[in-house]
Amino acid sequence: MCGRYTTETETDERELFRILARAEENRYDPSAAHLSNDTSITAIGGREVFPSDTAAMLTADGMGSLDAFFSHWGFDADIGARHRLIINARSEAVPERPMFAPHFHSHRCIIPTAGFFEWAHTGVRADPDRKYRFNLPHTGILYLAGLYRPVLDLNGKQKLEFVILTRDASDSMRPIHDRMPVIVRHEHIPEYLGDSTSAGRLLSETPPVLLKKLVS
Repeated sequence: MCGRYTTETETDERELFRILARAEENRYDPSAAHLSNDTSITAIGGREVFPSDTAAMLTADGMGSLDAFFSHWGFDADIGARHRLIINARSEAVPERPMFAPHFHSHRCIIPTAGFFEWAHTGVRADPDRKYRFNLPHTGILYLAGLYRPVLDLNGKQKLEFVILTRDASDSMRPIHDRMPVIVRHEHIPEYLGDSTSAGRLLSETPPVLLKKLVS
């Protein structure tokens, strides 16, 4: 599962800073050039990201060029008589589920993070005193697979919403939780964003080993 993540790095991660800065630029001028390799861009400040927050995501156009935009974490949905914020989607089911299938084929995205958080569970209860931060070895950046959709807000203006895809936990994650985000390695980002066939294959790959750090 993934209910919280961070963009606050513990090292100087120029790639993540560049993505965050580009999303900030697009907040004001989305017609500007696509994400560049200008490493002079400085960090705009990392933070812990909560459901419903606005956060950066990476997308690709039809020519394969990457760009970064801000989007709201969670699909607002009416399910039966209840209104819910859907923040995660099970990767095993997204190609068939009506809420997610169209976006899996046309609106895939990557969520750039500096790690995600999970709380140790005893049965179905989370232990509030055992919060762990998960990262890949040897890098401070963790890219998560996601889907997004354009919707209209209450004022009739378009906004973007995203969900994070999850899968069965790896051996390194399972002692804490039985689900985890789908992690996309940096070199596989073009494949995941490029076409749904490649994306589907990446969703079923063996997840990488993660390092965990107790943070509270």
